[in-house]
Amino acid sequence: MTTLSRPGATIVAAIISAVIVAVSGCSATNSPATSPTDTGNSAKGFTRTTSTSTSTSICTTNEAKGECGPYRFPRTKSEPPQGIAGTSGDITVGNNVWSEPHGNWSQILHVANPASWKVVANFPAGETSVRSFPNTGQTQDWINGTKLPAKLSTWSSILSSYSVKLNAHSGTVAEAAYDLWLDNWNDEVMIQTDFVGDRLRPRCDANGDVITAQTFGGTNGVPVQKWNLCIFDREFIWQPATGTNHRSDKVDVMAMLTWLQEHGNGKYLPAKPTLTAISFGFEICSTGGRNQTFEVNNFSFIATRA
Repeated sequence: MTTLSRPGATIVAAIISAVIVAVSGCSATNSPATSPTDTGNSAKGFTRTTSTSTSTSICTTNEAKGECGPYRFPRTKSEPPQGIAGTSGDITVGNNVWSEPHGNWSQILHVANPASWKVVANFPAGETSVRSFPNTGQTQDWINGTKLPAKLSTWSSILSSYSVKLNAHSGTVAEAAYDLWLDNWNDEVMIQTDFVGDRLRPRCDANGDVITAQTFGGTNGVPVQKWNLCIFDREFIWQPATGTNHRSDKVDVMAMLTWLQEHGNGKYLPAKPTLTAISFGFEICSTGGRNQTFEVNNFSFIATRA
């Protein structure tokens, strides 16, 4: 399938998602809420910069909306995919401090590649709303000759693996999560995997918001796991039960999307959904006012065409 790029898609996503506020996952979604020209909090005299070291191939940025990339993997047939493969579009790793905290804060992103990166954040204590979503992401190219992304049925399988370290301490409120957009930014599906701060920000099951519990896995090396579904407007969130965390895992993303497509008579996803954007990273609310390092390693998101 020949594709062409989608100019302005990131801006569209920012505008659409900025108006959505969820009551789970740190009480908000991961959408830019500040101007693209905003340089971040300068109360600390903290200069916002983005740089790349050619000797180490590490990209570093402390800009609120700084990005590393774009990347395209694999570059050759013999190179193993890093990050995202099988879909189309430039891959970036973004700092994405979309709702800057009040007072002093900092967040520094260090990227080796889309599969391996870390961010050092320092956000005020007591926050339970998402302030940033540093992530590996990709907005899908348009199908050639149209302004439409590809149908989800373009792929027969979407499998993803990851390993994360939240390195949490007292006062941390955050989670690792996939954020998937479908149907030209109209439907959002989150798969939240590893949580810190349940006492300060309870999950769906603690609040009585679970719509259904479903089991996925058992093939392609994906472990059998139970996931709770909660829904807030057009945001659909899969979570493990309170007390369960998946710090290193393999996820059958297609199975979780297909379930939403095939159930609810269109109340969840439509009968023929399209894939708009892919991302995986950390929803960060608070680090208790101290530096905290969040790490992603061995991340892959592999889509196989039907």
